[in-house]
Amino acid sequence: MGSPVPGGPSSPCHAPWAYPAACRLPVEDELHGRRVPDPYRWLENDEDAACGRWLAEQERLLAAHVPSWSSRPYFRALLGELQELGGVLTPVATPPVCRGTLRFFLRREGGAELPVLVVADAAQPGGEDERVLVDPLAIDPAGLSFLTSWRPSWTGRLLACQLTHRGGESPELRVLDVASGQVVDGALRPGRPTPVAWLPDDRGFYYTTHRAGSASRSVRLHRLGSDPDGDPVVFDTAHQHLSVAISPDGRWLTISSAAGALSGNDLHLADLSDTAAGSPEAPELRLIHQGAQEPTSALLKFGPRGMLYAVTDAEAPRGRVCSVNPADPHRTSWITVITPEPDALLTSCTALTDPASQELRLLVGTTRAGAAGLAVHDTAGRKLADVPTPGAGSGTISNLSAPPGDTGQVWFTYTDFVTPPAVYRFCARQGHCVAQEPAPAATPPHAAPVVRQLTYRSEDGTPVGLYLIEPPEPATGPRPTLLTAYGGFGALAAPAYSPTIMAWARAGGTYAIAGVRGGGEHGTHWHAAGSGINKPACFADFAAAARHLIDEGITTPDRLAIKGASHSGLAVAVAITRTPHCYAAAVCSDAPTDMIRYPRFGIGPMWEPEFGTPDNPEHLDVLLSYSPYHQVKPGTRYPALLLTGARVDPRVGAAHMRKFTAALQHATTSNRPVLLRTEADVGHGFRTASRWADLAADTLAFCATHTGLTPPEGQPDKTGRGCAVREA
Repeated sequence: MGSPVPGGPSSPCHAPWAYPAACRLPVEDELHGRRVPDPYRWLENDEDAACGRWLAEQERLLAAHVPSWSSRPYFRALLGELQELGGVLTPVATPPVCRGTLRFFLRREGGAELPVLVVADAAQPGGEDERVLVDPLAIDPAGLSFLTSWRPSWTGRLLACQLTHRGGESPELRVLDVASGQVVDGALRPGRPTPVAWLPDDRGFYYTTHRAGSASRSVRLHRLGSDPDGDPVVFDTAHQHLSVAISPDGRWLTISSAAGALSGNDLHLADLSDTAAGSPEAPELRLIHQGAQEPTSALLKFGPRGMLYAVTDAEAPRGRVCSVNPADPHRTSWITVITPEPDALLTSCTALTDPASQELRLLVGTTRAGAAGLAVHDTAGRKLADVPTPGAGSGTISNLSAPPGDTGQVWFTYTDFVTPPAVYRFCARQGHCVAQEPAPAATPPHAAPVVRQLTYRSEDGTPVGLYLIEPPEPATGPRPTLLTAYGGFGALAAPAYSPTIMAWARAGGTYAIAGVRGGGEHGTHWHAAGSGINKPACFADFAAAARHLIDEGITTPDRLAIKGASHSGLAVAVAITRTPHCYAAAVCSDAPTDMIRYPRFGIGPMWEPEFGTPDNPEHLDVLLSYSPYHQVKPGTRYPALLLTGARVDPRVGAAHMRKFTAALQHATTSNRPVLLRTEADVGHGFRTASRWADLAADTLAFCATHTGLTPPEGQPDKTGRGCAVREA
């Protein structure tokens, strides 16, 4: 499994334990007749003095090892350059939200720590005029406040924006006057980030609230200038996921509620123009789709000229588009107009008007074997034309944004593994896409990383897709390899540019991404096959990906590292506790690892549809079978481990990383380190550009050190662009 860290401290695996004995008294629960040990429960308390001393010792242990990561300066410099091109999470620009002559979009200038919200007015004399409307760094120069959500009113005169602070996920919602930039209403404190559905007259909006200590979530109507405490509740539910939307003309109000993330939803509809049926403060809501129990999902969408249509996976695991009759909008009356081809997956749909014929059209996005497609259909579903898309192989089209009315235009983002995200505009009149931001220029083919698509078999014979992003030079033997997978909540492992992937490949390593069960690569059936009591299939697929990489000679156990965050981090944590001998190193970030107590931390209760609940005896047995914290075995030679997380994580709960670290440090007999890296004021997601690059450089340098990856001498090509794609 490799040698000790060159120049590293001796006995790196165990942190000293100089804490009161009471802190280490074993805790054991009895659940459904099962005895469940929890020896590090004392590390759950963020404010406990003993926990603070333990964290300080972890910082000292980490600091002793960082100097041995000789490639860190290389990765830090390269990541700083590559992130200037943007990434799937932090693009240089986003598709605009259009309101009349105004366009609102995020943009991050070169060298900027955070993106700013820009408004551009095409009606200004002399051409479009741009100005910054919201700059988080102007609000908080320390870089600890983040613009997490924003929504202009239908007229474009007002903007609702939400900011979070110091890693928290409880935003402050304020309303700005777009012309002056001044705050005219707020702050509202909805408890969690909320959608904002503006009334057409700009006098108020619907939003969702979640009060601390309450089991329910609500939709409320806020009138500008009124006291938020008096905002009327128009809908209340025990479901943890709640969203609200309104049609541009203000007629239709939709409310969606779901028990968990990307689980089935219930969909309610109200006609606000029918004053006999209610008012905006008390709309008459009808249940038109009941999918929370099935589970199936549905989204009602609004097109030009009052058009209603729905996108759903009900009776269609790969998705379908349906026409909706306003007079009878219940799902049983929906008429299917578009279904993807058998080997394709529906990813998006938006309605627009053809300026030439003045007919309504549907622009439909699909993915097939990782390749994105766009096609124009009429409202009866007949395909009229395929739209040429950016890229020459596997890629992703997302964030379709169509302005209200008959503009005949749609904006979207395109990216692939080695092409930074760029904004494009589709014009129905011209029938093709035009880049709105400078399109990435290709580097010479010999400098381009190569993307390969493979298929391997899991332990039960299920075929699983695998992407390899490799250096352009032919391999002369097994390479240091980084393997990751997500496999949760029905999320796609879609091809997307990441400076992290590019940096690893530029340094000479192979980056592998497995499309394991639990994700959405093949529709809802693929998600169901790796969720709930079927969750172990996700981890079996991940382990099979590692075996395939080794069996095919792509890498070896002493050159293989695994890496993941959040649900992906759970997959990594399961892998190292099940087959630690298969890996030289692992990085596990912000992950749930105590699967028995996960509902007690952060927003864990929202994930019960994905994982099951320990309150159910059958679910408990499955959870215990893979819960990483409970699967740590003393006397095991674990690989080199770097665990990272926030000091306070309001989404997952920071206790997971602490308890898992402590268990591994106590159990391992390897001479490889078990290290914990924590950060203050970052939470589960948002970071400034420099803090992100610091974290990414640490994780890549750690993996490089323990897999034998030595970056090339001198500075690599700085463009980070271009690729060649082939299938195998």
